[in-house]
Amino acid sequence: MPQEPAAASVPQTDEFSREKLVAHFKDGVVSRGFSRDFQPEQEIFHLMSDEEGITSSRRIHREQLKALFQVKTWGKPGGHADRRKEFPAEPSQWPAPRTIVEFYDGEEIWGYSEGYHSGVPAFFMLPADPEDNNARIFVVRSSLVKIHLLDH
Repeated sequence: MPQEPAAASVPQTDEFSREKLVAHFKDGVVSRGFSRDFQPEQEIFHLMSDEEGITSSRRIHREQLKALFQVKTWGKPGGHADRRKEFPAEPSQWPAPRTIVEFYDGEEIWGYSEGYHSGVPAFFMLPADPEDNNARIFVVRSSLVKIHLLDH
């Protein structure tokens, strides 16, 4: 059985190595940290966290996730409850197809899908609200009940 490379030995080549990430798992667990090896097309990555000067790494399989949120600030747990559920009125302000996703736990996210097509296991969304604390959201399709593509 091949050994998995240590997360620390993976070169920092991806933008997520410096970004704040919040991983929401299908079982309801939420973890935050950063990743040196996250690649959207890969099934496995590591989430690194630093608590009280101790750095730890958690191996994550994409299918364990509900979504991976790239956040602007750490914020507070449950801070997504007041998320805006509307789009700008002007189509010229839409950076990608308008999309509404609904997760199995009932959460809805309104935003713009990047690179979505029916065969992909996961895709990125930009939040509809430019003031949202999320910069981008990596949505795992198997965690969705519905996906509404409004511009197709």
